[in-house]
Amino acid sequence: MADKLNIEEIKKNKDGLDILPDLLRYAETGFDTIPPEDFALFRWYGLYQQRPNDGHFMQRIKVPNGHLTSEQLRTLGNIAIDFGRNLIDITTRQDFQYHWFTINNIPEIYRRLEEVGMTTCGACGDITRNVVGCPVTGITKDEYFDSLPHAQAITALMVNNREFSNMPRKYKFSVCSCHMQCAQPEINEVGFYGVKKGDQLGYGLMVGGGLSTKPYFGAEMGVFVKQDEVIKVARVISEIYRDTEILRKNRGQARLKFYLHDPKIGIGGEAFLKLIEEKLGYKLEEGVPNPAPRDAETDHLGIQPQKQEGLYYVGIGVRAGRLTGDQLLQIAELVEEFSDTKTGRTTNKQNFIITHVPEAKLEALKQRMDEYGFDYKPSIFKRALVSCTGIEFCNLAVTETKEVGRRVSRELEERFPDASRNIRIHFSGCPNNCGQNAIADIGLRGMKTKGPEGVMIEAYDILVGGGTGNDRAFSEVAVKKYPGHDIATAIGNLYEGYCNWATGDQTFRDYVRAHTKEQLEAVAKNLPMPEAVEQPVPTA
Repeated sequence: MADKLNIEEIKKNKDGLDILPDLLRYAETGFDTIPPEDFALFRWYGLYQQRPNDGHFMQRIKVPNGHLTSEQLRTLGNIAIDFGRNLIDITTRQDFQYHWFTINNIPEIYRRLEEVGMTTCGACGDITRNVVGCPVTGITKDEYFDSLPHAQAITALMVNNREFSNMPRKYKFSVCSCHMQCAQPEINEVGFYGVKKGDQLGYGLMVGGGLSTKPYFGAEMGVFVKQDEVIKVARVISEIYRDTEILRKNRGQARLKFYLHDPKIGIGGEAFLKLIEEKLGYKLEEGVPNPAPRDAETDHLGIQPQKQEGLYYVGIGVRAGRLTGDQLLQIAELVEEFSDTKTGRTTNKQNFIITHVPEAKLEALKQRMDEYGFDYKPSIFKRALVSCTGIEFCNLAVTETKEVGRRVSRELEERFPDASRNIRIHFSGCPNNCGQNAIADIGLRGMKTKGPEGVMIEAYDILVGGGTGNDRAFSEVAVKKYPGHDIATAIGNLYEGYCNWATGDQTFRDYVRAHTKEQLEAVAKNLPMPEAVEQPVPTA
């Protein structure tokens, strides 16, 4: 119901940050006393009504750059056990997400989070979402410099700040200095990525990226942002976005991506850069070519040496990002015992990394992970499978995703036990792209279709060929309305076709480009391969 309300009018009457006292009051007066407009503002504190809107809530917790302490992990695990039916998910923005919360428990949950320095403020709503970054920044050898301080500084600027608590829509930052650009700067409103210019280390800048039903890659600003300029640049871009009234006229086009790219209202990257520099009062330095690799999708998993001598980080594959509270307590225990800094990091591929592990403790850590069932050598189909929430809890979804994704990954592991070629599989339960299917090698977009005897069944469009990096592309539909019960077979057929075709370092994107959509559909359905049809040359 909240989505049908005039959100701009609601925000004029009450700032989203002002809902907190009311939210806590409703814990006393009960769910039935909450008016629809306040449900809408609950989102400013990460709280959404959960399907089927019967009094339960989804709650998102912000984790800037995915950085966590063992104490925070322990608190999060206990909250899941005590209030969330022992369930917790890692999101594509390195957050944690709960389900089954009730309004009467919110004050105690928020109290526990505050005790360990965590917040839900800005986890949803028309406000800055969690700032994403490289999960191994500051410890990986493959980076220009440590970007964590800049991610934290942007978080400090934007969170709980009434200057930026009423944006036209949700607003997303990526701050990353690793050589892989793993934090996907091109699909965020503002993407800072590490570069080297001469003997200077700083950032390149993209603006206006985003997915949803109309995806756009961010526009390259062509500038070099010095490290001490990051906050100033972040601030002026935020002010421009906040104050651009045309973006408040149509909520369907209220994202910064439309202001840069839309054919009707878009002003383009060059004009937007002029706005930035006008507000700064000076011109930014000319940039260098974007150093992104051809394929930028990585999660930095495995057991890897850190730049700090004698220390390692250890990745844990989390199937479709879903954990129990008990498992999170076990992870907290491992972080407490084996990390010199007692820290770990979530990743934007919904996995987890334990950092600062002394070499002398590695074998003991591996033994304990084996005992607990944590996978530090995850298969390709576990580490690179991403899933949105799906119909289990989301009011917008039309298909299941989490459990389907978990089942699919297991079936693929059985079919390809020795798989070595990378493949990224992303599930979204509706067209809104929350599972980032638009940038997947194989993206699944949920829908309904008629099955046997005309009964409606869950199905997926199969999209192929997406990815970020300097070979970036959005995936395109190869197969429409494939039945969900057999989706693992179609995915496996495409992966097998790719493996049989590829040589050297050829990617799945290369495989897709070498075949027609008709051929790829035939591969997915295990039909005879049609001949490639030469496309007619367009005439003037």
